[in-house]
Amino acid sequence: MRIKMVKLRMGGISLPSRVLGDRAAPRFGDLRILDTDDQGLRRPVKLARLMEHNTQMIRETLIDPRILWCGDNRFTLTGFERVRNRHDEVVEYAQSWLCEIDTSPPEPSRDTLRAAPYKDR
Repeated sequence: MRIKMVKLRMGGISLPSRVLGDRAAPRFGDLRILDTDDQGLRRPVKLARLMEHNTQMIRETLIDPRILWCGDNRFTLTGFERVRNRHDEVVEYAQSWLCEIDTSPPEPSRDTLRAAPYKDR
């Protein structure tokens, strides 16, 4: 599912709504939700991943996501974000994503952009 996502927390702290427009740059990509085994937690976990469109590159990951709110082509996922701090230690913070379903038409593939115009003989 193609979405536009904005993070609602920074370092586990909720961002005020007036700051979200200034500091929070939206990220675009494909949302995938899956179950996997987490070696660090030693248990199965659910993951929400924001993937680069049409690739397998992971841009963002949310651990144990839950839907808090849904309506008008938008929804909020909440869970945990795993990052490395300045001491290179793995830490987990509470994180929420405000997601909006991207209903814009898909961009044309690059192959069609290079097509030569049709010429009559």
